[in-house]
Amino acid sequence: MRLSSLLPVLPLRAWLGFSYLAVLTFPVAAVLATGALGRDLVNQTRWDLEHQAALVAMLAGNEVEGARRVAPAATLPDLTAELSEHLRQAKAETLSGYRVVDAQGRVVATSGTGESLGDSLASDVEVRQALAGRAAVKIRPREAVRNVPLGGQSRRADVRVFVAYPIEVHGEVLGAVVVSRTPREELQALYQMAPSGLLVGAVFALLVTAMFAWFSADILSRSLRSLAIGSRRIAEGHFDGLEQLAAPKGSHLREVGEASRNVEAMAVRLRDRLAYIGEFASNVSHEFKTPLSTLKGTLELLGDDPDMDPAQRQRFLTNASESVDRLERMVTGLLSLARAEEGGSAEPIELDGLVRAVAARFDAPVEGRAGRVSGDPAQLETVLVNLLQNARVHGGAARVEAFVAEGATGFAVIDDGPGISASNLDKVFDRFFTTNRGGGSSGLGLALVRAIAFTHGGDVAVRSRPGETVFTVTLPGA
Repeated sequence: MRLSSLLPVLPLRAWLGFSYLAVLTFPVAAVLATGALGRDLVNQTRWDLEHQAALVAMLAGNEVEGARRVAPAATLPDLTAELSEHLRQAKAETLSGYRVVDAQGRVVATSGTGESLGDSLASDVEVRQALAGRAAVKIRPREAVRNVPLGGQSRRADVRVFVAYPIEVHGEVLGAVVVSRTPREELQALYQMAPSGLLVGAVFALLVTAMFAWFSADILSRSLRSLAIGSRRIAEGHFDGLEQLAAPKGSHLREVGEASRNVEAMAVRLRDRLAYIGEFASNVSHEFKTPLSTLKGTLELLGDDPDMDPAQRQRFLTNASESVDRLERMVTGLLSLARAEEGGSAEPIELDGLVRAVAARFDAPVEGRAGRVSGDPAQLETVLVNLLQNARVHGGAARVEAFVAEGATGFAVIDDGPGISASNLDKVFDRFFTTNRGGGSSGLGLALVRAIAFTHGGDVAVRSRPGETVFTVTLPGA
């Protein structure tokens, strides 16, 4: 099961609100989840302790140096009481734990109550390194305390940082200072940054997020609503829905504008297609009516008069046969027209070779050269065949002129016949229009030429005067 199928169906405003809130909270969640804030808090504690340890080590060294002016053999254990008092005062100010060890690692002073005096820390790695003359840090786990207030001084983290710093007097390591403290826990640190300010900032951020979500959703939903209403009206067959697509076409969102333009183009094409189908059905009904009426009348006459004169019977049968032939030609032409309007295969074609090969079959001379096109070679061959046949039937001698223009190529079929009358010139590409119905024309040849030219992204035009008629087919160059 896909995750998307489990998601609820919500308004756009809700989805934008959720996404904005997710973006708002993600940085905080990422800082907490990755431990970046926790590591920073540990490092801050470490740096503070290093500074404190260095200061205490310097003060302890000065105390020993001062004591040696009175007693040259004075050592750190001789200053236990005085050092412990200083360490307790430092603890009260810094909330850190302090212990001073001698050169053997025994505790000689502490900020605590004194129960650890005499304990050996020589086994602690940071103490050994400090007694060797190098400052050292050790982070040890501890049991986290979660029941203390976030705003209190008690630390809630699950680690404690230990820093050991050597006490040196004139290059001699007399001991070390061990300072320790628990860092703040992440939530505790966030809370203590500024409780009131953080709350105000969070409320402000939420309000700004809600405002942006509402504003963005209003822009989006307004154009999407218009797109939905318009597309629904079109789906119901009411093409007044095209008016609803005007607003989303100018949407501030490129995808919404593009979708609106695509829906409009689809709707216009659908509207034109429906109009075409209606006109097509009307044409077919009109053209089929005459031969069907002839066939029906002939069959009735033949059935009503069994003793009809053989010559008359033969004349009726001849008329019926011609009507059937006409119906067959129209059906064949309609099938070819339907295939042409669906579009054929698209492959690179050397149009010049195709033009010369077809023209040679009609003994028509060719002038100029055509370029490359992308299309169906059989359909483009049909275009030239129909034009040359039309010229042969209605005109005189025909010739072909091929050409290449800017980004386009094609050919023109020119005949020296009587020309097309002005009243018929605008009808020559109409389905079933013909001036040679008695010669067996279905009136679909030039309609097929136009359909093929259109489906190949081109066009066909005609101009005529007495003595010259020119059909020009223009196609996009490949």
